[in-house]
Amino acid sequence: MTPAARERLVFFERILAAIPGWNYYQLLRIEPAATPARIKEAFRAFALEFHPDEVEEDEGAELREKADAIFRRGAEAYRVLGSPSTRARYDEGLKRGNLRLVEIEARPRPKPKTLEDIAKTPRGKAHARKADQLLSIGDFDTARAPLTSACHEEPENEELKERLQALWEALAIAPD
Repeated sequence: MTPAARERLVFFERILAAIPGWNYYQLLRIEPAATPARIKEAFRAFALEFHPDEVEEDEGAELREKADAIFRRGAEAYRVLGSPSTRARYDEGLKRGNLRLVEIEARPRPKPKTLEDIAKTPRGKAHARKADQLLSIGDFDTARAPLTSACHEEPENEELKERLQALWEALAIAPD
């Protein structure tokens, strides 16, 4: 390996070591407010520097592998930032500290608790189950009665009370 290739290899290794701590904007060396044209321009410059095809045969397979790893992450960044809707999802996740979109999409979303899950006593669960059934078919007005009964069965259950309050609020703003 030539001295220039060795130097380039060290540079690529440093980039690879730093990438896990970089967001897509940092990787493509652009500002978060970058326009679509600026993103495209930045990716072209990135590709000229890191595309594996830009590695000469005499520079070696190791350098090509490093270039490939860097380029794949840059291509991921470009795919995400190049789509307005995907970029918006990414920006929301970035605010929560997610540096990659795959981190956001891979995170399991908790299944919402049903009223029956929230209820604790057998009678409270029975009323809550009926309210869940009515809510699932969109009969919010009729669901009030069994949910109110569940709250009477479990007067200390604050979460059930909060759900009943939310139902009342939803009914108050629902169009007639």
